[in-house]
Amino acid sequence: MLAGSARRGQPGQGDPGRETPSRARTADEGVGAMGLFLQRCFDGLANGAIYASLAIALVIVYRSTGLLNVAQGEVATLGTYVGFVVHSPVTPALAGTGLAHALLPGSPWPIWASIAVAVVVGAVVAAGAERLILRRIPQRTGMSVVSATVGLMLLLNGFTERMWRGVVRGFPSAFPNHPDRFVLVGDARLRYTTIGTWATLLVVLGALWLVLRYTRTGLAFRAVSSSPEMSELMGIRAGQVTTLGWGLAGGIGALAGCLVAPTVLLEPGMMVRVLIFGLVAATIGGLDSLGGAVLGGLMIGLTQTMIGGYVPFLGSQLSLPGALLVMVLILVYRPTGLFGTRRIERV
Repeated sequence: MLAGSARRGQPGQGDPGRETPSRARTADEGVGAMGLFLQRCFDGLANGAIYASLAIALVIVYRSTGLLNVAQGEVATLGTYVGFVVHSPVTPALAGTGLAHALLPGSPWPIWASIAVAVVVGAVVAAGAERLILRRIPQRTGMSVVSATVGLMLLLNGFTERMWRGVVRGFPSAFPNHPDRFVLVGDARLRYTTIGTWATLLVVLGALWLVLRYTRTGLAFRAVSSSPEMSELMGIRAGQVTTLGWGLAGGIGALAGCLVAPTVLLEPGMMVRVLIFGLVAATIGGLDSLGGAVLGGLMIGLTQTMIGGYVPFLGSQLSLPGALLVMVLILVYRPTGLFGTRRIERV
């Protein structure tokens, strides 16, 4: 996929975390007000799916530890780079392609196989960080663990920058993304990339629900989320469950990175602002609610798009403050988020 201005001009293409121009106007100047509104809704859906994916990863870590993983975006970026290397032919301009070709038969791999590798790498990095770094912190408190994830974020960002430089690269889309590939709904264009991204998100969410609801692993995860101390007394190895939660979050985050990279383009800092929007989405929906994460991502995606489209003097540059304002207003009336569980502290 080619990077640059040609991509920016494609109708209906989102740009999560950076800018949300009024893309429908560039797509069709003759579209009426209702068609323009519908087009912006579709654009918001595209952005919201990405924020929801990262919000789900944040929720999984929070449910297993009660803490936030600030390094979630950098884990996703690292996994996305590995997926890009596996998908690329051998070239000196991209570090790691020669090693991938030597270790992986049939390299370069197709895009979905490469995304699978990215997911595995994200899961391994996140689980390894929890097992080897965070668990070894003496007298683990909320502040110490969050500070450790900040250090991990800087470490991974520095490694990615050192390994692949700050070159901006185009990442291939996993779904048909030619300007002519869309479903016409009225005067608005619902792109296949939006449909595919939401389909992937719903499949992941459904699989998580089935695992958490009907498997022994899911039962153990729910027990640890409710009370780590009591679960230990019942014979559940809370440490292993926590590592599993971090691994799941790392894999889902890497999947989100691969889905967002074709839009924001691949670079070491591509997930920084996306992580902020994902955190806002998770907070709005409730930090322990998977369904709330999806709804929060949808709300933030629509808010970002509508502010950029209907409030010209604010524009896309102030879409983040607008999203934060929505979060504050919801937390004023629902401190635990829309679907968050109020924790009762016994004294």
